[in-house]
Amino acid sequence: MADNRYEREEYLEQSDDERETARRTGSLIALAVVAALLIACVLLTGRLKDVSALQDCLMTKATNCAEVIAPR
Repeated sequence: MADNRYEREEYLEQSDDERETARRTGSLIALAVVAALLIACVLLTGRLKDVSALQDCLMTKATNCAEVIAPR
C-alpha cells in the first residue's frame, strides 16, 4: 500500500520543467495585461487632450471650435 501512495504523490508534484513553464506563462500573461493597460492609457490621454482643447475653445465663446480638433 505504501508504494501506491508514493506513486500518487509523485504524479501530483510538478517537475522543474512544469514549474518553469507555469512561470513563463504567468509572466507572459502579466506582460500582455500591462501592455494592454499602457495602450489604453495612451489612447485615453489623447482623447482627453482633444476634449480639453474643445472645452477650452467653447469657454472662449468662439464660433469655429470645429477646427480645433484635427480629424484623424
